[in-house]
Amino acid sequence: MWSHERQGKILEILVRDGKVMTNQLADMFSVSRETVRRDLLEMEETGSLTRVHGGALLSGAEIAPEPAFDVRRSADASAKDAIGEAACALIEPGMTLMIDTGTTTLAFARALLRRGALRIITNSIEIARLTAASDCETLLLGGRPHRDVPGTFGEMTLSQLDRFLADMAVISPVGLHPHRGATDYELHEAELARAMMRRAKSRVILCHSAKIGVESRVSICGLDEIDHVVTDARPGEVFTLPRGQMHFAQARASDQWHLPQADGVRT
Repeated sequence: MWSHERQGKILEILVRDGKVMTNQLADMFSVSRETVRRDLLEMEETGSLTRVHGGALLSGAEIAPEPAFDVRRSADASAKDAIGEAACALIEPGMTLMIDTGTTTLAFARALLRRGALRIITNSIEIARLTAASDCETLLLGGRPHRDVPGTFGEMTLSQLDRFLADMAVISPVGLHPHRGATDYELHEAELARAMMRRAKSRVILCHSAKIGVESRVSICGLDEIDHVVTDARPGEVFTLPRGQMHFAQARASDQWHLPQADGVRT
């Protein structure tokens, strides 16, 4: 079993029971206690748990799982389309983009089809299928398909991703919190998002307003690591970024959406 698979199972147990014991995990996974301790240390560093003597506790308040992907796809669809359209204003011809799996990034990918030839690196099966039929040069990262989300994840996905550099990583997290930054519910999704951000010159977060102020289980990055946030929230409902820019999708009279001049100061 890979480390990310063990850690995903540890999170499942924590959500169910509120705590885990090192000895029990070592027996369950048929690994040494030192291996389990390393897993717990890595998970504590991402904010997933709090280590205690002999085991670990679930960090913070109880956090509800994300709805199923198909449910999220139809929720707030018009706002996601607006965010996707607005984010395209950040894209320059010929860019190489890394895009993670999500319903908002899928809306962004649909809008990209009108931007001409781009290079797309993604773990999203749906985004790859969509952009492969366009003028874009598309690479679908290999790995293990997930049963609930149409994307690839795991050690093979991360290893393959590490071979590339991109102009921009475009990520859609579960929440964007003023203290914890961008977070995901699933460990494997957060690992993939972090890896994309490490391999990109610029980092863009696509975030529906309902996610602003929300924190989930696993940390992706702090606010100081984000270059752009594109959201449908209005000014005053969001916070500023330490070194990045907030962008707000706004409706024109023709019901088309645009990206106005960014609020916030870039330093």
